[in-house]
Amino acid sequence: MIPTHLGPAEHLFSAEEVEAAIRRMAVAMNKDLEPLTPHRPVVLLCVLTGAVVVVGQLMPHLHFPLVLDCVQVSRYGAETSGGTLQWRTRPKESLAGAVVLLVDDILDEGITLRSLQAYCAAEGAAAIHTAVMIRKTRPRAVEVPVDYVGLEVPDRFVFGYGLDARGLGRNAPGIFILPRDD
Repeated sequence: MIPTHLGPAEHLFSAEEVEAAIRRMAVAMNKDLEPLTPHRPVVLLCVLTGAVVVVGQLMPHLHFPLVLDCVQVSRYGAETSGGTLQWRTRPKESLAGAVVLLVDDILDEGITLRSLQAYCAAEGAAAIHTAVMIRKTRPRAVEVPVDYVGLEVPDRFVFGYGLDARGLGRNAPGIFILPRDD
């Protein structure tokens, strides 16, 4: 256990391991998306707030034209279990006919990411590619296709590198498991 401002926590991945995973995702994205951008840049949709750190580190490694935009939705707020999807910010860029790269921090139950994919499709996106920094190994409430996955974690509440626990811990240098309250 490592002391953190959220209490003692298990350190799953170091900052260096997270950054290596981001670079691996970028290599795959460049291979897949660069050929799709001869006439129009990719719309990179950062899912706020959790994916801001990942997107910031991912962008310098992407070699295709892109326009950065964001969406902000939440099912967690300051809680550790998900509730109703709340829309806070919708994209400013038109998604009609666009190749969209949707980047989220974590795939947990799949409800948020699936809703965002459906939103992009309803807005007329020509193609939707999805990336998550963290994928929990667990059964999902809904089937969610994901093209790029950085790291896999157990079915526990994790924080760090953009992911929060009760609103804190986004700046932790790596990925940590939140201690259980039992």
